[in-house]
Amino acid sequence: MTDTTARTIPIEAFGPGAQSVDVPVLDSHLHHVEAGEGDPIVFLHGSPTSSYLYRHLFGLLAGRGRLIAPDLIGFGDSGRPEIAYDLADHERYLDAWFEALDLRDVTLVLQDYGAAFGVSWASRHADRVKAVLLAEPVIRDIESSALPEAFVGAQRVIRTPGDGEKFVVEDNLFLTAVLPGAFLTPLAEADLAVYQAPFPTPESRTHLIRFPRNLPIDGDPASSVEYLARNEAWLASSTDVPKTLLTYEPGFLVTPTIVEWIRENVANLEVHAGGAGVHFVQEEQPQGIADAVVALLARAEAR
Repeated sequence: MTDTTARTIPIEAFGPGAQSVDVPVLDSHLHHVEAGEGDPIVFLHGSPTSSYLYRHLFGLLAGRGRLIAPDLIGFGDSGRPEIAYDLADHERYLDAWFEALDLRDVTLVLQDYGAAFGVSWASRHADRVKAVLLAEPVIRDIESSALPEAFVGAQRVIRTPGDGEKFVVEDNLFLTAVLPGAFLTPLAEADLAVYQAPFPTPESRTHLIRFPRNLPIDGDPASSVEYLARNEAWLASSTDVPKTLLTYEPGFLVTPTIVEWIRENVANLEVHAGGAGVHFVQEEQPQGIADAVVALLARAEAR
């Protein structure tokens, strides 16, 4: 495990005491930011962001535990191995990272694909999970009829061979149009630049197309639907693990149908309104998320 200084993610944004750490995993490394001591609180991001998504939470949750926010493989300051970057690849590298740090009594704070991987890890390491918070998670097949028409159109382009590569890789529209468009209040240019910094060239963006192409919409791709379905038994049976779902207005991936499914199929669950937000709600509602984490920890400790 080594500390390095050549970063695209500004460590000072996470507050006093935060450190950048590289953890060797498999044939590469995962970078994470961490601060504090105690039981780990692990923050997992999704597409196309990084640990930087959770910088506000570090200050708001100081003293609540060992705060750890990794960059998924191929994102942020983590390594870029020659892999397909399918869901199973991300899972392998994240699993190796959890093992390298020997994390136990873990509270998971999950967004987007970070939820898919975090819940998968929890389902296979049930004795190491303390609590789970979901905020705009990828957790279930999404019906296109509930998604914004512009996003559905972009997805259609991205999933078309050739057109998708031009949209995401060559023209960089996923980072310069789709990402900035997913906020109620425009993200500051300096913050947007941090998310864009790891991907300055077409060559650096080739794998970015994998996440949007793997997003399960109307049952496609079936492999993603099946991946998420493998977690359902644990979600329904883990009565000893408190869970919180935060919902947002207008929200994005967590459609009313998905909210209802979560209410009916996830054990030991509380659902709370998180306020106004779209998808990257950690940028828009950090205080509400921090308050929900504190309340979730209290539920876990009261077991």
